[in-house]
Amino acid sequence: MSRILEKLADQHEERIINVLYKLENDIVNEVTRATKGNLVSQRIAIQLQPRLRTVIESTFLNEADLLINDDYNKVAKEVLDTFGKMPIPAKFKNLTDVDLSTINALKTQSFSGFEDIAERFLKVINDEVYQSTIAGRPFNDMVSNIKSHINGVYKSSNVTEINELVDFINENKFDTTKKAQVEDAVRKLHTQYASDRAGNNLRRYASQIAHDSVMQFHGQFTVAKAKASGLNHFTYTGTLVRDSREFCVNMLNKTLTEEQIRDMWNNRAWQGKSTGDPFIVRGGFRCRHTWIPTDPAWGEETLDEVPDEPVVEEAPTPPVVDETDIFSPVINNSLSDKNVKILPLKESTVILNNFFDEASKDQRYINKDYGIYQGSVKGNTFGKFDDKTKRINEKSASMLVALLPELETLAKKFDVSMIRGTTKVNSKKTWANMGDGVLGINPNYINSRSRNIGSQPQIITAKIKKEISELENKINVSTKSLDEVLKKNEVISFEMWRKIIVKTKNPTLKNKMAKEFNDNINILNQRVKLQEELLTIKNTYGIKTKPTSKWQRGNNLKDRPHNSEDFWVSDIDRFRSTLYHEFGHHVHQTYKYKARDAFMTKPRYDDILRPLEKRLEKSDIFNNYKDNSPTTYGAKNTKEWFVENFSLYFMEREDLVDPKFIEILKEIADDKIL
Repeated sequence: MSRILEKLADQHEERIINVLYKLENDIVNEVTRATKGNLVSQRIAIQLQPRLRTVIESTFLNEADLLINDDYNKVAKEVLDTFGKMPIPAKFKNLTDVDLSTINALKTQSFSGFEDIAERFLKVINDEVYQSTIAGRPFNDMVSNIKSHINGVYKSSNVTEINELVDFINENKFDTTKKAQVEDAVRKLHTQYASDRAGNNLRRYASQIAHDSVMQFHGQFTVAKAKASGLNHFTYTGTLVRDSREFCVNMLNKTLTEEQIRDMWNNRAWQGKSTGDPFIVRGGFRCRHTWIPTDPAWGEETLDEVPDEPVVEEAPTPPVVDETDIFSPVINNSLSDKNVKILPLKESTVILNNFFDEASKDQRYINKDYGIYQGSVKGNTFGKFDDKTKRINEKSASMLVALLPELETLAKKFDVSMIRGTTKVNSKKTWANMGDGVLGINPNYINSRSRNIGSQPQIITAKIKKEISELENKINVSTKSLDEVLKKNEVISFEMWRKIIVKTKNPTLKNKMAKEFNDNINILNQRVKLQEELLTIKNTYGIKTKPTSKWQRGNNLKDRPHNSEDFWVSDIDRFRSTLYHEFGHHVHQTYKYKARDAFMTKPRYDDILRPLEKRLEKSDIFNNYKDNSPTTYGAKNTKEWFVENFSLYFMEREDLVDPKFIEILKEIADDKIL
């Protein structure tokens, strides 16, 4: 079973990688055709957006659709074949109507994962084209950047050796006999020809989803069939490779009950563990193992004890920061509103309490049992998920659980302790706050951000897709026609055109102008109706339509959004933005902090030295932070400037970040902030 799954997973990844080269070529050709190889105008950049969407849908999403519809039936058949060999009633060995419904729902869920990253990178590519017009970027540079957004260091190039390395990697990636040569080629490609941010591209996330979606579909369908069959024992199966996780090595061929598996999952951590259901994500991203249902009564397996957690020798204290890592984002692009695993509130509470309890033991915390920030929590709240009124709902708690690994990554980057608890914010005006390593959350805010978490909108049929496409095309035709007529009459708006007509003295000319004006007003009104119709359909089917801030560096400061959340569309991204913002406060509060006097037993706020905060008050930052902040909230003080840039940078929006923030990161990487 596992080898069939592994083969399908590898085939999916290989097919997605291949189609991304076609996507790269098609998008570059579309941009070149529209611009004729010259700097694009803002108008053309905007008109290109629906064309680029069509290209992505016809290549990348079409291939994803084919993969899911062609191969997931094969996975389902393998599951049924496995159940067919079991000594269970015949009715559980066949495909039922419930099974068909489950399979279709799982297919839709898998496809939504591809749609989410397609939407994210469509925006990235659209922004690249539009920003080129603002920045006056050379056309070839724009094309190179677009290629990087799609295939990263594996993009096509005019350097012969790069193309040879890329071809070798693509041709032999799944050949185990050439694993060492492939690794050498990858290392050379990254170290000699790539920047440290080149890995954040469509290829990286699409290939991961292509692989994991096969294994996760198998896991979900298998568990569904097991529950229907009354089986609650599972054996961990699969093959080991050189870099298999220690968890997988210890668990291989072990048979446990569902209760044992879930208990172990909730109370144990390991390198590479990802958030989700243990039967679906298994060891973590790209895991090649799976749980197969069984029953020890059949005599084939015996019930095992949960293996002891491996004893890990205490490692030496890590360096202050990993210079090769601090500059890379941490956002998990595969995590979307739709695929957050919704856990019962009780289960999330256990996970969060265990997590915060472990974090509270970090010896880097100066105040172990008392608060130092004004209005801070008491020390007995450390190590707890504190929701006194139980107003944080299960979706909100699940969203927080799903984002914890990203906060852990941020903590490692800056060599600071992990946050050690939460508390409720009572102020209606405050969404969240941070102090003493405790995250304050306004329940009303986080609950509003979790409304769409885990929800599945109506399935978008081919008919609906066609209807949406036709409406978008009609709107684009109307827009083009109206733009052309305004340009012909040398006006920038219908209001300006109307005023000119009113002032025209010649009756014949005035009547002629008025007729043309009225004809186009009708076109304008028709476009408004089309836009309203399109909006209604998108809302019905859960297609994001909420506008985000289009502000760019260099634009009028008055147009800046209030805070970094306004640059995002999805609920989880908007909450993630706030979460990163608050973690940025944790960083400047605790990075290399120490008591002014080493002999103090309980230093208070003013007794503690915070070198990063001191650095932010130097003139090069202090004199310019208001005008260089990407948001108005970041212009409040240097700490808010830092955390607003922090949030955007680690969510892959470096284009919005003040260059001075990058300099601060470089100083941290070089260990110059003392």
